[in-house]
Amino acid sequence: MRILSVIIIVASLIGLSFVSKNKPNSKKMEKRTITGSYDPVAVLELFTSEGCSSCPSADNLLPQLAKLDSNIIPLSFHVDYWNRLGWTDPFSSNEYSERQREYVRQLNLQSAYTPQLVVNGEYELVGSNRRGAESAIKKALQERSLLSLSITDVTFDNSKVRFTVNAVGEIKKTNLLAVLVQKKAVMNVKAGENSGATLSHINVARAFSSQKTEAKNEFKLELPKNIASDNWQLIVYSQQTNDLKITGAAQYNPK
Repeated sequence: MRILSVIIIVASLIGLSFVSKNKPNSKKMEKRTITGSYDPVAVLELFTSEGCSSCPSADNLLPQLAKLDSNIIPLSFHVDYWNRLGWTDPFSSNEYSERQREYVRQLNLQSAYTPQLVVNGEYELVGSNRRGAESAIKKALQERSLLSLSITDVTFDNSKVRFTVNAVGEIKKTNLLAVLVQKKAVMNVKAGENSGATLSHINVARAFSSQKTEAKNEFKLELPKNIASDNWQLIVYSQQTNDLKITGAAQYNPK
């Protein structure tokens, strides 16, 4: 019996050693949960470009608007159709230009323009119009969200960020949009209409994904290599498919 007991103990220790050596790298795992609520939100989507001389004033106004209320979520979508004027905006994407075109069609506008600010998918105005923006934000914050969103199980796999978004509420006929943003960016523009200017931006969209809203939603976004570990965050928001009204939002900041 003593010999059998010794064998069992030794085998247990070997097993424990094997498990310890194969434990996943905890630095690559992040299990924090960002819980949601039905509190009102005002998602500000600014369509802008470093190649547009009218845009810096809107870029500068956006962080000021964000400070008005903790439930205001600013986003900077850099469009690509100004790149033809000599300066290729490094943050621009045709995907963001197409997102703006969705609003052009939905809101019956003649054409896309910059800087354009869209608040909760309902109100659009020139992005440098402070009074108009404050009025739209006030209206947006008078309505409670229709969905409660929470971001969970955020993991990092090389340059990929994987996460789950749980949705509770009126999920029918809505899409869920996920954006990985660079919280702050400064660029010295060397050509185009803003040649010689130093431009500052906040919450610049660097990766974007959209899918039909389910109770549980899995996302994977690319984390650009040139973003510092403390200079990015995830923003998710739900949007009705029939009228593009935004019905809920949540944010996640890495530690």
